[in-house]
Amino acid sequence: MDRTNREIRRSILTLENILLLSCRSPFLDDSKIYAPMANLYLKAYMNKFSPATNVVLGDDSYSLQSQAWLAPYDGIGISIMTPQREEAYKLARHIKTHFPRKKVIAGGPHVKHYKAEVEENKDFDYVVPYDGERPLVKIANGNTSRVLTDIMSKDDIATAPRPDRTSDNAKEVIYRYHYKLGDRNATTMMTSRGCPMTCTFCEDARTQSKWSSLNNLKEEMNDIVNLGYKGVYIFDDLFAISMPNVRPIVEELRKRDLIFRCNGQANFFTKWGEEFAKLLADNGCYEIAFGHESGSQKILDNVTKRTTVQQNYDSVKYAKKYGIKVKSFIMLGLPGEDEQSVTETENFIRTAGMDDFQLAVYYPFKGTQIRDAIDKGDKNMDIHFEGEGLGAYGQKGGSSESVVRTSRYTSKELLQIRDDLVRKYKPESHTNKWKEDKFFDTAHGKN
Repeated sequence: MDRTNREIRRSILTLENILLLSCRSPFLDDSKIYAPMANLYLKAYMNKFSPATNVVLGDDSYSLQSQAWLAPYDGIGISIMTPQREEAYKLARHIKTHFPRKKVIAGGPHVKHYKAEVEENKDFDYVVPYDGERPLVKIANGNTSRVLTDIMSKDDIATAPRPDRTSDNAKEVIYRYHYKLGDRNATTMMTSRGCPMTCTFCEDARTQSKWSSLNNLKEEMNDIVNLGYKGVYIFDDLFAISMPNVRPIVEELRKRDLIFRCNGQANFFTKWGEEFAKLLADNGCYEIAFGHESGSQKILDNVTKRTTVQQNYDSVKYAKKYGIKVKSFIMLGLPGEDEQSVTETENFIRTAGMDDFQLAVYYPFKGTQIRDAIDKGDKNMDIHFEGEGLGAYGQKGGSSESVVRTSRYTSKELLQIRDDLVRKYKPESHTNKWKEDKFFDTAHGKN
């Protein structure tokens, strides 16, 4: 770009060099597992629609003790999940303290659901609560609106550029993350966004499913193979939701010898009997993770899960029959939790046959129907919120937190029950802290 064109660009653009950061997660044992998909998508979109802007991918290896690393950039985008919010606010303050003229952009799930809180923080020049691709282009091209709200349609998602995995910068960042499926090096990918389920505990409930085009996914798989990976974790909220949608994707994975892990929902997964499990297994599914939530039908009904306990059992049975490993996500402390529901959940953990499970006490994030009801003072819901905590279901050493209570259990009692069950059944997900713990008999409450 010659000097005249550069001067013209400066006169109409706010930003020429943007750094995209993944916010540090100090609550995790290891944050270098899943590559930063959101920023890979943003960089690819900017490469196509704002090619004169230099977009650089960073990760969570930044320093809050030095400033030199910030010097080349006039804009810094920070992707924030709710458990990272305090770290994000420290990072934004660090940037503004040393470089007050640099533009700081806040995006990610926390911004969507805690928008008012983020807007109050004056260290953020831009607040992007929903899809970030088009807002980032607007910011780079001089948009002066502080809050940029944009929701991409199904067609937008289908035709959007695939995430950048081909630039030297993207490769360097991706290779810093390490994820294994069995003995294979693997990475992350997404085939769709959104979740049509109605679960009242989830921020993404009742959002439209928007799928990438098969051609885009095929090219993305080629990029992954060219990077040397032999497996992928399909990070969609729900991948195993529709056999017609999934079949062509998994067949393309098999053609490239890419084994995969994915997420499923018991009611969709069992809709076709065993056929969905067979389809996945025949095409390289190594593991599937289900949001089973509870072994109690009362609790499932209370949170509008639209799933039966029997479907939860069958989802494990069908997957295991065809050699697929199963992980179960389970929560305690949902509305109405009592002795019977806890007993039924323990029975599910003990008898369902999953290979692994993650057990946590429910956290009522903003954006969920349960939190909305709590904030409105709904007296008909048997759950009470005791105040904001960290908000991470997975924490260092396999630990958890508890900020809710029911009419039967205090928050401390829920956490004790959770810890007792983890000690007793020692899931792989929690072995860092609990592996050497002595057996704990939850039925008698003594060692």
